[in-house]
Amino acid sequence: MARDNPSAIPRVFLDSGVLLEGLLAPWSASRAVLILSRRRVFKIILALYVQGEVEDNLLELLAANPRLARETIDAYDTLLRLLDPELIALPTKQEIDRHRHLIRHQADVPVLVSALKATPNWFLTTNTRHFSKQVALRTQLKILSPKDFITSIQVLV
Repeated sequence: MARDNPSAIPRVFLDSGVLLEGLLAPWSASRAVLILSRRRVFKIILALYVQGEVEDNLLELLAANPRLARETIDAYDTLLRLLDPELIALPTKQEIDRHRHLIRHQADVPVLVSALKATPNWFLTTNTRHFSKQVALRTQLKILSPKDFITSIQVLV
């Protein structure tokens, strides 16, 4: 099993929606992804750009619901410590400009560039409308929703 050989552990890139859903929805497929990664079934890749998106959303939550936000921020801090994700640097402006043609929604270009730099085994997203099958074909990334990912790895675990 991959857990016996750390170099054989599959690497999974997460977008901000997966992290947020995993933190806020305890019975979600995104939560299952986080739990499995905690068990070292696979290694989480976290782009600094995605980390910024998550933290911006947590700050918005703080304004709307301070109690829930404090609990979620504490859980997020613990999650990052426990998962010890592989971090991917912010993409440069040149990298972003060079890859704009790969995805229609321009706000997602930095996330896509980060995923390309990471070369993960899988790219998990809650936004399969923007990170579509066409984007997967153009980039050769295996892009899945957390639910589809959990279903596909049932055979591996």
